[in-house]
Amino acid sequence: MPRPVTPAKLLPISVALAVLLGACAVPQQQAVTGDQALSSQLFVEQAEDSSAKGNYVIAAQSYLALAQQSSGMEQQRYLLAASAILTRGQHIQRARATIERIDPGLLPASEQIRYRFTRARLALLELQPEAALNHLRLAETAIPATMAGEWHSLRAEAYAMTGDYLEAVRERVMLERKLSDPEEIRRNHHQIWETLNRLNSDALATLRSAPPPDILSGWLALAQIHQTTLGDPGQLERRLQAWLDDYPGHPAAEQFIAELLIYQDIQLDRPDRIALLLPLSGNFAAPAKAVRDGFLAAYYHRNTPRHAPEIRIYDTSDDVATGLKVYQRAIEEEADFIVGPLHKPLVEALARQAHPVPDELDGAPPALTPPGHDRQAESRPERLSVPTLALNYRSDESLVAENFYQFGLLPEDEARQVAERAWLDGHNKALILAPEGEWGERMYTSFIRHWQQLDGKVIEAQRYDPSRHDFSRPVIELLNIDDSRQRRRELERLTGLDLKFEPRRRQDVDFIYLAAFPTQARQIRPQLKFYYAAEIPVYSSSHVYSGEENPSQDRDMDGIIFCDMPWVLSDAEGREPDWKMFIDVWHSDAIPFKRLYALGIDAYRLISQLKRMRDTPQAHLNAATGNLYLDESNRIHRQLLWARFRGGKPELIESTPLTPDEAS
Repeated sequence: MPRPVTPAKLLPISVALAVLLGACAVPQQQAVTGDQALSSQLFVEQAEDSSAKGNYVIAAQSYLALAQQSSGMEQQRYLLAASAILTRGQHIQRARATIERIDPGLLPASEQIRYRFTRARLALLELQPEAALNHLRLAETAIPATMAGEWHSLRAEAYAMTGDYLEAVRERVMLERKLSDPEEIRRNHHQIWETLNRLNSDALATLRSAPPPDILSGWLALAQIHQTTLGDPGQLERRLQAWLDDYPGHPAAEQFIAELLIYQDIQLDRPDRIALLLPLSGNFAAPAKAVRDGFLAAYYHRNTPRHAPEIRIYDTSDDVATGLKVYQRAIEEEADFIVGPLHKPLVEALARQAHPVPDELDGAPPALTPPGHDRQAESRPERLSVPTLALNYRSDESLVAENFYQFGLLPEDEARQVAERAWLDGHNKALILAPEGEWGERMYTSFIRHWQQLDGKVIEAQRYDPSRHDFSRPVIELLNIDDSRQRRRELERLTGLDLKFEPRRRQDVDFIYLAAFPTQARQIRPQLKFYYAAEIPVYSSSHVYSGEENPSQDRDMDGIIFCDMPWVLSDAEGREPDWKMFIDVWHSDAIPFKRLYALGIDAYRLISQLKRMRDTPQAHLNAATGNLYLDESNRIHRQLLWARFRGGKPELIESTPLTPDEAS
């Protein structure tokens, strides 16, 4: 990166430029003498020296001065040298103006390649990776051996910028064959690693097309092992040994793997005493116990002799005042990390402690203060002194508190992803069918807010009563079937004829967003088909799926596209502890809480990952509940998988946009 030029430095630089330009001012009609050739060589050496010291403007000006007193091929070469140096210094406008003066046809073949490389590098600075790739579209046999490494490196940068991470890694694998310096090889390894970690473990497994000992597949397999064993050093070491057996002699086999083990050990935060706060008595006892069981399953699965943190479980009940006292007791009993609470009112109350503001500004509902409770006498720390991972979210998304993280199965996140998926699939005009009540309002509001941010249009929205079994009335109104019937009646009145008629639904719509649970969705989807909307794509959230395959009942939902967590939809390698263990222990009693077990599993995994996720904004955790990432408000979000009902079973679909046939 170039150093910024401060006002104090402008005078000496301008003086130097004046002296330099004055020294270079040669009358154009003067013949080039031996002394001038020596002078030109001197200027080239000075330019290279300035460039090496980071004085890119002075270095470029030297070449521009030489170009001014030259002509033909020599002039073009000086202009190319100046534009290359300006590009290296990221002086984009000057570099662009200079390179536009070049006629590449006057350059020798090797310099024409240098010209294309410079244009590609400039395009990358201008965030135009496709243009860069066009400039780099050369046969490998046409690239001189001394320039092949730069060619692969530029192509890797361009592919990474377009989001084609596999091709970016492929280019860096080929680049390594051109490298001999150990430090350059090490840097290339880390570039490969950084690029691979932008893919989740399912993508890494899918992209691995060649069997061992293929070098590229080895990198993909190594990254997948890393992602699926985060926080589990014992499993990591076991799987790394198996990887070494499969990929002997792989470039990453020695130094890089040792660095990986050290890096993971440094990055992970492993507290010695963990407090788990859940409402194990009261109205939320059953779901809380499922979260607890998932948490403990992950703990026992990931526990190693080298490190076994102590787990203490506390019952917060459903009472806010009791919950705050329990939280304080966990601190007094020297917890290094606290997971919970789960109950939303208690999360709200705790967040107020983490980010204390006057009540009239906070907007917290009065229900946060139990009747008869003295807020002034409340025992509470000024700030959260212990890192806390709440298992729910507070309503105010804007407040950020250090040491306070929020994680849960937020329905609004799913409504947002439905909007994004529909937009990526090329849709613009939406119909919305949502239930009456608080949950339906949350899903409706979240979807419509995000859809409008994407410049999407809502053509019509209807509410339905989820307690009913017949949803024909809201479906008819949503599709404007009554308008069609009204037109028929009007025509019959005007003509006096008994017209043959088939009602038509509205045609100004791309898709339907359906907020529903399985009981309602199994009835609404057939009614949409009955009223001539079978071909309209229907998108929904995980709530339409019970979590267990039931083809006989779910066949009526065929065609619905929905998002859900990997724990439910994917049996990919690394999903441990697996679902079968819970079924074996709790049998059918476990099924209603399937997603809550996953919440507990990921709550334990996140403990060791929060530092990494906080320090590295692009970091993510490929987990049971989704691909997890942390936002600036310390709220953890989930990127989910996508599926479509076919034959009553969910069928995974690609994360890329759907074709029209697939969407319907």
